[in-house]
Parts: sequence; structure tokens; C-alpha cells
Amino acid sequence: MEITPEIVVGFDNEAKALINRLIRGSQLEIIPIVGMPGLGKTTLAKKVYNTLSSQRQFHIQLWCTVSQAYSVKDLLLQLLCSDGEHSRKNEELRNLDEEELLDKLRKKLLGNKYLVVFDDVWDDRVWNDLRLSFQGATKGSKILLTSRNSNVASQIEYGGEPHNLRLLTDTLSWELLQKKVFGEKECPEGLVKIGKQIAKNCKGLPFSVVIISGILATKEYERWDEVAVYDTDECMNILELSYTHLPPYLKPCLLYFGAFREDQEIQSKKLMQLWIAEGFVQCTDAKRLEHLAEEYMMDLIGRNLVMVAKHRSIGGVRACHIHDLLHKYCMVKAKEENFLQVLHGYDELSTFTEPPNLSRLSIWSKVEHFKESRLFCPQLSTLLFINLFRNDSESFLADASFVFQIYKGLRVLDMEQIVLRHKVFPSEVVSLVELRYLAMQGEMRVIPPSVAKLSNLETFRVISDYGIVSLPNTLWSMTKLRHLHIEGYDVVWSLPRENLENNSGLLNLDTFSTLRVSLDQRVENILKNIPNVRQLKIKLSKAKKSTTIGYCNMSGLESLESLEVWATSLPPDHVEFSFPSTLKKLVLIGLNLPWSKISLIEELPNLEVLKLLYDSFKGERWVLTEGGFRKLRFLALENLDVVEWTDTDPDDHFPRLEKLLLSGLSKLELMPSCLEQISALELIEFRSCKASVKDLVQKIEEEQKDCGNEDLRIIP
Repeated sequence: MEITPEIVVGFDNEAKALINRLIRGSQLEIIPIVGMPGLGKTTLAKKVYNTLSSQRQFHIQLWCTVSQAYSVKDLLLQLLCSDGEHSRKNEELRNLDEEELLDKLRKKLLGNKYLVVFDDVWDDRVWNDLRLSFQGATKGSKILLTSRNSNVASQIEYGGEPHNLRLLTDTLSWELLQKKVFGEKECPEGLVKIGKQIAKNCKGLPFSVVIISGILATKEYERWDEVAVYDTDECMNILELSYTHLPPYLKPCLLYFGAFREDQEIQSKKLMQLWIAEGFVQCTDAKRLEHLAEEYMMDLIGRNLVMVAKHRSIGGVRACHIHDLLHKYCMVKAKEENFLQVLHGYDELSTFTEPPNLSRLSIWSKVEHFKESRLFCPQLSTLLFINLFRNDSESFLADASFVFQIYKGLRVLDMEQIVLRHKVFPSEVVSLVELRYLAMQGEMRVIPPSVAKLSNLETFRVISDYGIVSLPNTLWSMTKLRHLHIEGYDVVWSLPRENLENNSGLLNLDTFSTLRVSLDQRVENILKNIPNVRQLKIKLSKAKKSTTIGYCNMSGLESLESLEVWATSLPPDHVEFSFPSTLKKLVLIGLNLPWSKISLIEELPNLEVLKLLYDSFKGERWVLTEGGFRKLRFLALENLDVVEWTDTDPDDHFPRLEKLLLSGLSKLELMPSCLEQISALELIEFRSCKASVKDLVQKIEEEQKDCGNEDLRIIP
């Protein structure tokens, strides 16, 4: 699994030196990359990791981010899931204790030559906590870590000579600045002199160059001299300069990152929903709010302030984070401007003196400590609980009623990272009538009808640890709802008994997951109550009569762009579909459809992403239809029983396909010849497939190179 790369300069020799150390020698060795903050330690580690992944030097490559505050269980989950074998939401893994996870990691590594990266290590504790998993290492296995502490290597068993990262030369600083500002284009002649001076002012620190580049990229050329005269001796001065030059609407969006943990990967969708609930995103057309929030996100990324942690299938941002130094700046600046206060640990909670008009509070502490503190902030509008120890049993809270009783003016309440031990949805929450955003996790099994009193609610997120969530019919009257995310094994929600035509429905609903639909029901009767939904997840359940054929007519959803449909235990060929032409992404899971029905999908004119997973289609032979999949860019086939996947005309399929993911195809023996000729193809990734798949992919790679595609990457 590849780690998201970044633009780098001056690291070629550094990377070569590290790779040579990592691939030679038969003994387990831990190689630290050390240097001051902002030097590019993580960037160099990513470059080395990705290079070795493409060279297939190791059987297994794993990556985890440690940071100063960590939980052993979370590190183990990161490692076990980083190669894509398991999902981070895998309940089987999450329910294991530390000792069981250590043993599972040990068994995963045993007998394999591996490379493991620990990013942002502060001291030797992490090695002492995990060392049992690395006993009996196969010859040639290596561990790479990054740290700002030069003494880490000498404190760790198997520690090798540290690789000390040096400052960039003025020449390399200028090269990096040019790449970040102009890309592949040449710097205009009139800017070379002043540009070199700005690069020199960054004192060889890559992070400073990157931040300054983000400022210059938004400046008219004649105003570069304003940046050149600024004191850039200290990183904080550079960050202050960058913040000062932000447009007013982006400043709160950036400072909001200070509410989250250092090094935390934040789901971009959730972050943008929070921005909207906070009122940071203003737009007269309510339908454009999400699009505008996404523009804000891309603007911050374009200014090199926010980094992409995970990409979506065909671009776009799935998760993001910010540099440690910028995170520190955001926390300090947010406190200074009374924008946001972070309280970390019991001591800060117990001694905190509430400033007047404090509106946002982020709690980084065990929730019982917050309860004991009884902080009184009458103007509080936002309360976020950030669980530093995400898998710690002390993140459980028996009673959250004190929150609902004290903070009546809340607009945003995020309790998703703590587990509420309420088996019944807490009735007190409905008194928070100003809420725009509510996120909760716990054992709640029933959402009561009174939740409709939250008439201003725009985002409602519930994660049920019990598994089954029952939603009230009154939810249909919450007309301001834009995002409804209910996560559980089963979601029970029926239509109101009154005439459907008299029900206005959720006209503003933009995203909804997960809606359960029985094959007994007429799906269009439900969907016409959410006519403007853009992203939808549906779970199909079988009908009471085994002979019933279900009809999923979704053609009326004219705004639908992303759809996921999954089922368990459906009889073969028991559902008929009709999809809207607007669909751009489609994920099908466990539907047991015959391959003859895929023609309906092949004809979708705007489809760019298709994932066929876990017996979504059954049958040994899939023959591509002529002229199908004209815009498809990403195709994933996972855990299917197909043996022969063929085409009729190699020139008439997948003309825009960029990425192909194959996983768990244990019977596949034949792949379509069109894959050998697609000029747009950038990546083929395969894992846990029949041995013959490796030969098929190798043939595709050879034919692609013969056609001039030297950039095709293969990831086994």
C-alpha cells in the first residue's frame, strides 16, 4: 500500500543512502531519521517507503504514526491495517485486547521479510511497548523511524546509526520554492532574483519554503517584495505571515484544525460538515454549501497549509492533516483570538479560568475529568471531545446528561470519540434546540420521536455499538437535515403511515447512510422523500417470501452522484435496478447478481468509479459489452468468483481507466486484452489473487511499455 507522496527536492541522495542501508544486511536493524521539526523527515520516509514498495524489496510494508501521546492499541491497529488487509473499522480487530493484537502482528510478520515505519517517535517507550511482535525477525527485515530526538537510536535495542537530515542549501531551497509555486513551468525572469532571496530567507528549512510558497502562489508578482522583507528567521513568523495573508473566510477554517490531535488524520467530509455548522461557509444557495466548503479545503491545500493524508479513488481528499508546527501555531492563535480553547488533562481542566465570551471548547482529557470540573461557559456554542487514547476503556462515559443540562446554547456537539453508555438516546439532548451538528457513539438502540425538536439540526451522526438502530418517523419532519449518518449493523426506519403525497420529505438532505430497504418495499416510494440526495448508502434485506423480486428504481434521484448498495444472504438474481444517469460512483456488495445484468452499469454515461465487492456479481464468465464504461477511471474487483474476464473488441473498452484494483480473485485465469492498450492506465494493484494473476498483470505491463506507457505502476 502506497503512502501519499509529496513534492520533494534534494532528497535523492538521502533516499538512496537510506535504501542501501535498508536492503543490505541480514540482521534486524532500526534506522532512525533524525532532525529538527520542519526538515522533512516524514517526507523522506514516504519517498523511501514508496520506492521500496514499487521495487518489491520486502514481503510486507507497514506504516504507523506515533506522536507524543499514543495508545498501544491504536498503534497496533494502524500497523495491522496499513497494508489494506484489514479495515480500521474491523470489529473483530477492535474487540481484541493489546496482548491479542501483539500476537496477531507477530504472526503477520513471522516468516516474512518486512519493512515497518514508525513516524514521529519521541522516545524509546514505543519500542518497549511493541518489541514482542518483532521477535524472530526474518533475515533482512528492517524498521525505519523518524524522530526529532537524536538520542532515540542509542536508547533502542537494534538501533543503528542515525541518519541526520541536513538543512537545504540555498540552491535546493530555490528549486523547491519554484516547484511549489510554478510546478513544471519556468519562473519568470523578473522574479528570479527576489525569489532566490525569499528562498534564502527560509534558512534551509523545507517546511518554511513550503509555507512561503503557499503565500507567493496567491500573490501578484509585483507584490513578492512584501514577502521578501519579512523576518523569516523563525517558523512561527512565517506561519503568522501566511495566516495574515489568508482571506477572512479561510482563517477560522484553518484555526479549527487546532481542535484536533497533533498528527490526526481528519475525515474531510466530517471537517467540512463542521465548518458549515459553525457558519464558516456562507452561501445564498444552500445546495452549494458543500461545494463551497470543498473549495475552501482545496484552497488551504493549494496554499500548502493543509496536507492530503488520503486521496479518494480518482482524486479529491478523503482525509487531511497539518504539520506539527502549524498545529502548534493554530492552537496558540486560536487561544489568543479567543476563537477556541483546548484543555488537555485534568490539571488544565481543574485550574481553567473561563475567559468571557468563550465560544468553542475542545476537551483532550478523560471525560470523567471534564464531568468533575463542571466548567461553566454560558456563551459556549461548540463542544468537541477529542479522545487522546481512542481505545482506552476510560473513554466510556456512563452519563452525559450534565453536558445537556449545562450548555444549552450549543450549535455543535461532537461526542463521537467517546462511548456513551446510554442504552436509550438521552432525552435531555432535545433541549439543545440551537444544535446544527450532533455526533454521538454508544449503545443507543432507539432514537426517540422527540429528536424532531432539534429543528435546526443539519448534521446528525450516530454510531451504535449495539448494532441495531431504530429511527422515528418524526425524522422525516426535520427539514433542515443535510447529512444523516447512522452506523450500525442494521438501521430500522419506515415511512410515515399518512399519505406519502402529503409528506414534504427531507428536501435538503445531501448525504444519507445507511438506509435499510426490504425487497418487499417499493424503493421509489421511499426515495422520492429524499429527492435531492447526492450521496446514498442502502442496505437491502431479503423479502419475507423467497420468490419475491425486488425493484430498486433510483432513476428519479436526479442529483445522485455516489451510491453504495450492499446486502447479505440475498438469493441469487432477486433484485432489479434502475440507476440515474448522474451517477459518478457506484459500490455494490453481496448482491449475487448474474454478469448479464452488468450491461445496465456499463451504459451509465457519467460513471467514473466502480467497486464490485464480495459476490456483488456471481458467475465464472464476464464479457465486456461494446462501448461500455466510457468515462470509468477507477475499477475495483474484490472477492468475486469470476474465472474468465474477457472483451470482444480491445479498442472499445475503458478508454479513460486510470486505476485497477484486484483483490481476493482466487479463480481468475483470464483478463481482457484491452487492458494492454489503455494509454490512460496509471496503476494496477493486486493482492490475495490466484498465482496466474501475477503473470497476467506482468503481460499487461510489458505490452503497456511497448506502447510507450513507461509510467504504469504495479503494486503487488
